This record gives sequence, C-alpha cells and structure tokens, in this order.
Amino acid sequence: MKSHLEITIPDYNSFYTLYADGNHAWKTYDQIMKKTLIYYPPGALIVLYYTFITYREACVIRFEQNDNENMTALPGLSKNVSLFFRLRASRVDKLKRAVGWLNKHSAGAFSHNDGFYIRLHYLIEQRGKINYAALSKLAESTPNQNQIKLF
Repeated sequence: MKSHLEITIPDYNSFYTLYADGNHAWKTYDQIMKKTLIYYPPGALIVLYYTFITYREACVIRFEQNDNENMTALPGLSKNVSLFFRLRASRVDKLKRAVGWLNKHSAGAFSHNDGFYIRLHYLIEQRGKINYAALSKLAESTPNQNQIKLF
C-alpha cells in the first residue's frame, strides 16, 4: 500500500537483524524473497530493535505522511519517519521492560501522544534501574492519543 509504512525483515543474515513492535495493520511473508513484510498505518508509533554486528540499538519512531525535513531514513523501512529517540546498550533493555510494563499496566505503550515519548526518553536515560513509580505517574498524567481533542 502506498499510504502504509512497509518494514522488511529478511530471513537471511544481513548486516543487521530487526524486530518491530507496535500496532501494525497487517503482516505477510514473501516466500520468493524470503522476508517478512509488516505494514503500519499513518500515525503509528513503532519501536524498532536493531542488532548490528557490534552493537544493539532501539529507535522510537512515528510514521507520518508528510515529507518534512526532519524525517529520518532507517534500514528496513520503505519511507522516512519521525525519530523520537535512539538508545543503545543497556538502555535498549530498559526500553523493552518499559514497553512491556506499559502494555500490561496502562492503556498501552503505543497509544500516548508525542510528549509522552519525549519524557519517557528522559526517564530511561536516568542511571540505574527503571523507575516504575515514575513510569506509572507518567502514564497516568499523559492523555492517550485517542483522548486528545482538537478545537
């Protein structure tokens, strides 16, 4: 689809592996090219977990239709996306735990507005283990994407 973001995850070893987490529209497997294709609708928030040969990286992105100068190209994506933040090393694990906790204890990790993810970045960047009390307070104080009304 032209309006959807296509994420390609190849079966064979490439210079990276990729795992995409978010509310996707549909998923299919191309048997000829030996790759999985995941499609995300416009406005979707996605967490990408890359594993390269020498390091791991997580990227929190939002797919938007407009072509802005602040858009970023990432491996495995069919279109440029808005990048909220990138994390490496142990912070990738902290992000995975935070996403899992939000999916279990709140409206979901992918349903919040943009400001939530910027504050989540600062929470994850703090030294030590993730502060679940602060994460809970952040999830409660930030309205969901669906609750925001434009006047």
